[in-house]
Amino acid sequence: MPKKRLILASNSPRRIVLLKSLGYHFDIVPHDIEECILGDVLPMELVQNLAFLKATDVARRVSNAIIISADTVIVHKKSILGKPKDVSDAKRILSMLSDSEHDVISGVCVMEMPSRKKMLRIERTHIKMKNIKDEEIDRYILTGEPMDKAGAYAIQGEGGKFIEKIDGSYSNAVGLPLELLQEMLSHFMSDENA
Repeated sequence: MPKKRLILASNSPRRIVLLKSLGYHFDIVPHDIEECILGDVLPMELVQNLAFLKATDVARRVSNAIIISADTVIVHKKSILGKPKDVSDAKRILSMLSDSEHDVISGVCVMEMPSRKKMLRIERTHIKMKNIKDEEIDRYILTGEPMDKAGAYAIQGEGGKFIEKIDGSYSNAVGLPLELLQEMLSHFMSDENA
């Protein structure tokens, strides 16, 4: 039986770099799912549902593969924060996160094709932000870095200077919980080698 392709259902530069760091060879097949936050959904349900939808979308286009998909949100005082809509939204989000705590929650889906056997898991990282001055927020927004990030900051970039404390998986805060993913993949890889 031929070895299965490993596919990342994302063209996120952060997720690509993180997955490469595990030493896997993989193909990138981006999903076509609109990532939106609807109504009164719990953050854990939202990220799991979106990760599953992304994997399912890519599964329609591939065969004999193991698909990895993920979705990440920021949760601050029970509010789900996605990517900023524009500059003023980025400023609003960063001002809200300043001098407070929030959680980075990711849903990860690994799906094997053609069986559609899947595994869904959640990772949570707790983060305490420093007090960020308005001028610092304005300067940071000018870099453009916050604009495509959930919570309007990149912990692995310039936004890392705003972090006071991190409790949990650092790679999850970047966008893909590697420890969890490695554990999930081991189930599928061991099946393949059986």
